[in-house]
Amino acid sequence: MRNISTDPLVFYPQYCFQYSSTYNIWARLTAASIQALQARSGFEGQSTYFHLNHPIRWVRLVGVIVAFDVYPNRVTITLDDSSGLTIDIFCRRNSSSASAVNTTIDRYGAINFNNAANFVEDEHIYTTSEGYKVNLKGIDIGSVVKIKGGISEFRGKKQVTLERISLVSTTNEEASAWAENALFYQDILGKPWVVSERKQQQAKKEAEGVERERKARRERKRRKKASVEKQERKAKRDHERGNRNNRREVGNKRKAHKAERSSRREENLPASRHDCNTEAKEPPRPIVSGNFDALGL
Repeated sequence: MRNISTDPLVFYPQYCFQYSSTYNIWARLTAASIQALQARSGFEGQSTYFHLNHPIRWVRLVGVIVAFDVYPNRVTITLDDSSGLTIDIFCRRNSSSASAVNTTIDRYGAINFNNAANFVEDEHIYTTSEGYKVNLKGIDIGSVVKIKGGISEFRGKKQVTLERISLVSTTNEEASAWAENALFYQDILGKPWVVSERKQQQAKKEAEGVERERKARRERKRRKKASVEKQERKAKRDHERGNRNNRREVGNKRKAHKAERSSRREENLPASRHDCNTEAKEPPRPIVSGNFDALGL
């Protein structure tokens, strides 16, 4: 469960975070200091945590890899930076690489490799939450690495979502990284963050202007959508009206054609039924009965 900060510190609104020295940079932290970061009500779901009142969402760590577990859809690296705690770093696998996995998975669903060189080339490529590609070729247990990423939680424990990773090849480079951590804590994290009243007012005006512009943009989109829908409804009505007019016109044409055929039929009919057959007919012979010789037949 998250530890919600209740310290009597001044926590500034999010529109002031642009003046923070920790919000938009890779904060130089250790595994122990990351686990000690506090969440605050009002910032849930934003992956933003606080050291004192410093807002932090991106971190950088330096340490040695003590575990390297590959799953079908992700990789989990456990980092030990000698701060007293370890921290897990995870990254998603490409869908093409995930389908290319052809190894034995143990009963816990993990593939444990002691040598990352056992992967085929495509299986070294992973996709970060920000869409970047990272290549884990040459990264193995015992490697000293510099890791950058965002903060998330899993089962109440903080972890880092991998965004960048590089090998620390020399002792001098590792010592320099630790010196940067110490200087970062001394200059920034060792004291509360203070924003002047003038900067607060300026940030508020900028945020209000951005919000007004955002509302105006939403209103323009809404009006454009309403106009398009209105035009579509009008086009649909015109289409339906056109169909009705077409049907009416077709019906009128059929009626006119029927009336014309009827009038032509009537013009070709005779005046009376007696004139139905105008051909001359031979008059019927009279029926004579009796003595045919008397008639001279």
